[in-house]
Amino acid sequence: MPAERRLIAVGLSHLTAPVEVRERLAVDPAGVRRTLNNLVSTGVSTEALLISTCNRVELYTVPGRGGEVGVAEFLASFRGPKGEALDNYLYWHRGRDAVHHLFRVSSALDSMVLGEPQILGQVKSAVRQAQEVNALGRVLNRLAQRSLAVGKRVRTETALGQHRVGIGNAGVDLATQIFGDLGGRRAMLLGVGEMGRQVANALQSAGLRELVVCNRTLERAQELAEAQGGTAIEWSRMADYLGRVDIVIAATGAAEPVLVAEDVRRALKARSYRPLLLVDLSVPRNIDPGVDDLEDAYLFNVDDLRSVQSRGMALRQDAALDARKLVSTEADRFMTSLAELDVAARIGGVVRHAEVLRIAEMARSQRLVSSLDGSQQEALDQMTRALVKKVLHNPLQNLRRAAREGDSERVEAILNAMGVQDEDA
Repeated sequence: MPAERRLIAVGLSHLTAPVEVRERLAVDPAGVRRTLNNLVSTGVSTEALLISTCNRVELYTVPGRGGEVGVAEFLASFRGPKGEALDNYLYWHRGRDAVHHLFRVSSALDSMVLGEPQILGQVKSAVRQAQEVNALGRVLNRLAQRSLAVGKRVRTETALGQHRVGIGNAGVDLATQIFGDLGGRRAMLLGVGEMGRQVANALQSAGLRELVVCNRTLERAQELAEAQGGTAIEWSRMADYLGRVDIVIAATGAAEPVLVAEDVRRALKARSYRPLLLVDLSVPRNIDPGVDDLEDAYLFNVDDLRSVQSRGMALRQDAALDARKLVSTEADRFMTSLAELDVAARIGGVVRHAEVLRIAEMARSQRLVSSLDGSQQEALDQMTRALVKKVLHNPLQNLRRAAREGDSERVEAILNAMGVQDEDA
């Protein structure tokens, strides 16, 4: 079976799994590389791409000889927070559906906040990580590069790119809905990665009075604080500043909570129990869920942001219609190009096989051939090559035409008539 028909996408996202399940599967870049190495080295996959973000964990793979069963067995080792199997949370896409899904993801059509810009960078990072461990091959390398190109086209050629409303912006929108004008408010940002920078920009655009930036590496905190006219503090002073701010937004890559309930309890007392808004944009969660039990502390995680972006969604939905058409068309084009690539490889096999037969027949006629002089032997060789080429011309042209038209049944019929078997069947 051609590789494009064995292509699988399997995963879970904010649409199928709550944050407590997603955070169990989320892995950092080093974990992504380890997983890809494991898949390829054990033969579960011949090619693999793994996307792990706060809203999704998805594996794109061309399975090994174990096929889809091997992939399912690999995933069976992962369990939910209560030890349950993940089957009810997972979705599976195959062939063209897998291609279409990745194009939707790269275009932010499958995001929690429709049209958010961050996902394209996350897909690009996932592609780079897969390249670093040589996990991409003939199919997924082409698919990965095409998905990035499609995502860029959606952002530049449709109105969806005009509504930059990423998750970080949604956290700031939540703050403005609760406090109104942020002109007199102070906020503390935990983390200065891509998400943190997006939040800092959105906070300053909202007219924040003061931005406090806290990061494990003080130099990086100072860099962002200087760019935003804010204040950088050392990681160890995080709890000290809780009593001085009105908003805390966590966007770090930590694997466990960096802010615990006891720290927040003390901060509330120090601020005379004035309300404190905490927005946790991280997966795994970086703020202790127990904070939500404290009076006057209002904790929101990424799943809580679903309703924040209701304003303007009608405009984004209208723009998404054009984006969806583009994505669907590009998915069809990609499948056609992949089919043509597969047929081209098999045509190469046909030509090589014909050449082997030609040489064998020439060898069987060695007595006749040896009686000819050099120029006559050269003429005979050229004549037989031309004859083979002419015999193959029409069937090969029909093969290429069938591939371009996406007629896989005709492709297989022609190849079978020529005695060529599908190596992967």
